[in-house]
Amino acid sequence: MRILLAYDGSRHSDAAVDETLRRPWPAGSQVHLVMVLEWPMLMVPSDGIEVTGPISDQVLASQRQDAYRRLQTVVDRFRSRADLQATYELREGSVKHALLDAIQDWKADLVIAGSHGRKPLARLFVGSVCHALVTHAPCNVEVVKTPPA
Repeated sequence: MRILLAYDGSRHSDAAVDETLRRPWPAGSQVHLVMVLEWPMLMVPSDGIEVTGPISDQVLASQRQDAYRRLQTVVDRFRSRADLQATYELREGSVKHALLDAIQDWKADLVIAGSHGRKPLARLFVGSVCHALVTHAPCNVEVVKTPPA
């Protein structure tokens, strides 16, 4: 089984990792963690020409380094499971589009994502990644909900 795990470093995605580790899976199953660095609005104007400079390059490099460190930490948790092979990938861009592209590129059988549980008004402004995955992914999607903090 090919399981794509959407990971953003939040307690919600950590709950999705915990749920994935808790379950039995067929021997040889693969877990592919995907984290997306979303470009700040100031860096990508509407005409699509990227605006960069030394400061933004440093910020992005720092964000990439932190993201790789987080992903490696999570992949290390999967080493205790001989039945699971874990890999990771860092993408950049729109979270929804990048995850949907990763699902198709990797040919996932199942997607697991943690829900932030935003209220309807917040979803209106921020949008829901889980909603986009459930409605547009070409495979099954499981949304892991966490209890309120």
